[in-house]
Amino acid sequence: MASSPRDAVLAQLRAEVRGWQADQELFDATVAEAAGLNRTTWRCLDVLGTRGPMTAGELARAARLTTGAVTAVLDQLEAAGLVVRERDANDRRRVIVHVTDEVDRRAAPVFGPLMADSDAALATFSDRELEAIVRFVRGERSILVRHAARVGEARGMAPAGGESG
Repeated sequence: MASSPRDAVLAQLRAEVRGWQADQELFDATVAEAAGLNRTTWRCLDVLGTRGPMTAGELARAARLTTGAVTAVLDQLEAAGLVVRERDANDRRRVIVHVTDEVDRRAAPVFGPLMADSDAALATFSDRELEAIVRFVRGERSILVRHAARVGEARGMAPAGGESG
């Protein structure tokens, strides 16, 4: 039982964040399935979409996959028209993976209504409240990246290419 009103609110917040994470996982799984992609392929597409173009090796580290697994993922995404591999203009040995405009075209009917609902929910917050939410989410992401590295290192895994904001 909470020993103070603050403890009670913190417990509620932690429960809501855990629930949000679970709901996000379920939503992502549903969207991946609807797109005809498995969760690993979807995760790689999401990493590329949120972090921008990168090499296959960088993607492998970010997604905690082997380079062989990432090659298979990229073959699937490229065949679906969702990514392209292009030679780096500065170093022709490097190949950079980019998402295509097809991703936005296919995502619009799925994420458009979600974003509209999210925008309506966020409209109920003041600018100061939104700034606090941004600080909270940014901080939580940083904590997750740090602890994913800690747990991975304890298991002898290479660090992921996480990003905290």
